[in-house]
Amino acid sequence: MTLLFRLRAAAALLIGALAAGAALAQSAPAAPAAPASAPPATAAQTPGKGEAQALRLFNLLDANGDGRISRAEADVAIRIKPSLAELFERTDTNHDGYLTQDEIRAEAARAKAERQARREREAAAAAGAMSRP
Repeated sequence: MTLLFRLRAAAALLIGALAAGAALAQSAPAAPAAPASAPPATAAQTPGKGEAQALRLFNLLDANGDGRISRAEADVAIRIKPSLAELFERTDTNHDGYLTQDEIRAEAARAKAERQARREREAAAAAGAMSRP
């Protein structure tokens, strides 16, 4: 993997994981890996397309494979898009300097709820404007 590819992928993760992370927010946390002799996963256990993409991107940024994204790992993306620094800080709810999948799920759920509330306000405002003579 080239450095340029890794930089672009890293930026895509922090941007995409929080946007596409809604898929993570809608699913249960991943189950531990099954032993090799276990039967194949059923459709209920298989992550959806959005979640699978978010997990791939998360794993790409998690350079050392410890299951979390450190600020140093995220700095690759932050250098490309500096506004991601604030997003990292907001998402790192326990302020330990790492983003976990759970923190990203929580941020995605918060952002999704915020978008839904905005859409509902806009729909109510449009309905109110249409009912006026």
